[in-house]
Amino acid sequence: MKTFLTIFSILTFSIYCKSQAIKKPMNGFYFKNSKEFTNKENMIWNKQGDFAVIKLGYWRGDCCGGVTMAEQVTGKIIKDTVFYNKNYKRKPNCDTKIGLCGNAIDFVINIKKYPNYRKLIFKEVVK
Repeated sequence: MKTFLTIFSILTFSIYCKSQAIKKPMNGFYFKNSKEFTNKENMIWNKQGDFAVIKLGYWRGDCCGGVTMAEQVTGKIIKDTVFYNKNYKRKPNCDTKIGLCGNAIDFVINIKKYPNYRKLIFKEVVK
């Protein structure tokens, strides 16, 4: 039984570590949940190695899907404009009166692939 628990713990830990790994962008950019919820100004680029990060904003809403998560955000770059969709996913049968949620989302871009990243314009697309 002790061996089983040890093996189970190791497998669970390895799966957890893989899920926490940073996604490498296939198309040169991606969105991630921000770790910083301060009142700093948005739309300021921060270089981090081969990547530049900019906070798109902080959104608040109900906890029934009123606030988007970075995994839901899709986007594409056309010329000098980033078109992104927050893809809200509402939870059915959820009471919107319970709780208030918030989330800040960062845009991360590979500066080697997009050297003119500072000139990008962000436009939200609503479907």
